[in-house]
Amino acid sequence: MKKILLFSIMLASVNTALLAEDNHLYIQPNAGETLVWSVPTLQKMTFQDGQVVLTKKDGTTAYAPIATVKRMYISTPSVEGVGEVKNALPCTWEGGFLRIQATDGTPVTIYNVAGTPVVRQALVGGIVDLRNQPSGLYIVNVGGKVFKTIKK
Repeated sequence: MKKILLFSIMLASVNTALLAEDNHLYIQPNAGETLVWSVPTLQKMTFQDGQVVLTKKDGTTAYAPIATVKRMYISTPSVEGVGEVKNALPCTWEGGFLRIQATDGTPVTIYNVAGTPVVRQALVGGIVDLRNQPSGLYIVNVGGKVFKTIKK
């Protein structure tokens, strides 16, 4: 029951950004072959008799027993380039400003938790203005090094 609820919540959170041609739904079982489906071709996903049932717009279907599903996710290539996220960022928060310890001119991209870039700029004075962004978790790419930080 918990898995069905989690799957339902995941699907309810899918927005139009995930409908891009290069996004895929992956269902990885504990053993065996991972199901991979292009999100735009997916017509529906249902739960019947203890199975996840995926139906494409062309009518083809695939089944995965819920009890054997190890992992399920939707790829979001739009956030490629974020890379491996480190735990600590060489920065400090000063109000709504993020002070980053890096050389001026270093490229900085800051992503929100949805993977959408909210800031793209070359670092100037070591400060990035995030006053207009809500509190929460952010992924920061500073010159190719990726970190996470939390704005309170």
